[in-house]
Amino acid sequence: MAARGVLMVEPIGFASNPETKSDNTFQQAATEGWRESVEASARAEFRELRDALIGRDVEVVSFAAEREGSPDATFPNNWFSTHHGGRVVLYPLKAENRRQERRPEIVAYLNARYDEIIDLSSAEEEGRFLEGTGSLVIDDRERLVYASESPRTHSDLVHEWCRLFDFTPVLFKSHGRNGRTVYHTNVLLSLGLDFAVVCLEAVDPLSRDDLRARIVDSGRELIDITLDQMHEFCGNVLELENSRGDRLVVGSNRAGRAFTDEQRSTIQKYADFVSVSLNTIEKHGGGSARCMLAELN
Repeated sequence: MAARGVLMVEPIGFASNPETKSDNTFQQAATEGWRESVEASARAEFRELRDALIGRDVEVVSFAAEREGSPDATFPNNWFSTHHGGRVVLYPLKAENRRQERRPEIVAYLNARYDEIIDLSSAEEEGRFLEGTGSLVIDDRERLVYASESPRTHSDLVHEWCRLFDFTPVLFKSHGRNGRTVYHTNVLLSLGLDFAVVCLEAVDPLSRDDLRARIVDSGRELIDITLDQMHEFCGNVLELENSRGDRLVVGSNRAGRAFTDEQRSTIQKYADFVSVSLNTIEKHGGGSARCMLAELN
């Protein structure tokens, strides 16, 4: 079942994060003189996405970033995830300036809503990182976790997570069109209930057939995107369910334009496609709609 609620963080102090630029090839730095207009545009994009979801009867819990020096705070799915059975996981983040995103008031909100918090963030002290549902694409139905190994996704922590939740890990390596490691799994793979968007071209050839087979065996219709489409954020979409039980796939206008007519039709067999412009957040933050939405399961 897709999540019916999400937590979002308004991007106050938004900018291109110099601490994440080295391994996020989707991210472009802004010149200093443009910072104020970049932040204003990012806040407008956030509000458009938030309001679009509320208008489609999706529960949205919203916080403001409130802290300068937290340029990526609008991507909360990297530092926590929620799970059926009342559990929350807090994750270790690679960039030091992102660790202050684990704000006490948000953790307190989660603690009031869920029964147990599992804190893995101490792995930061050991130089091991696992960035939430950026690193982990979770298939609750098949009890599988897909994870593309990268500096932000440590295989030992993937195995630890799977032991905690009794899931099976599916680990692989992946590379973008520039040959560099893909920084997060959720830019190349998205699982809906009945379909999967995946960039098999990015996956190491040794793992490609296994990944394809696991997705097909799960009964999902496979939508195989190209590297160019991956870099347009076609893989960074998220299926949600609203209060009426309608299924929605949330993405950006940029991703929507990059899907072929056939791919878009496949998605729309199963869910309505909801999109807004996220050009500023995508360009300077290196993440898109899925990264902005932390599911409240």
